[in-house]
Amino acid sequence: MHVTLAFLGQTPDERLAGVTAAAETAASGVTAFDVELDRSGRFPPTGRPRVVWLGIGAGAPNLLTLGEHVRAELGRRTIGFDNKPLRAHVTIGRVREDVDLVDARAIAAAVEAMRLPHLRFRADSVVVFESRLSPRGPKYTQRAVVPLRVGGTS
Repeated sequence: MHVTLAFLGQTPDERLAGVTAAAETAASGVTAFDVELDRSGRFPPTGRPRVVWLGIGAGAPNLLTLGEHVRAELGRRTIGFDNKPLRAHVTIGRVREDVDLVDARAIAAAVEAMRLPHLRFRADSVVVFESRLSPRGPKYTQRAVVPLRVGGTS
């Protein structure tokens, strides 16, 4: 599971060094922090669900700031990315486009009824992932890992 700070889409391998440099600059000076998953939801919030997610409470401001820095550094390097507003969440599932209305309503109701304990983890790095889509879902491969500074408790 991961939080997407910037989605680059199709990016040539020769741009990987620039993407990694952007992550390194954005992460420099940032101390690792705790993140709390505290609620569930879906995109879009009404109609047929397409994405089911876990929302971030504690740690969301840190993630949003880090994401803004990553995006700014990508922009400085003229590396394109999806500029949709950053929403701090962890995707836990995608709903097939061909899902029938009965199943779509059942998924929406299940998300609405979902209650989860507050789950915490430590955000201690920025990872550059390559994702390859397949009928069985995306496959993620780490291409670079940029550690955040050690220290702090939240």
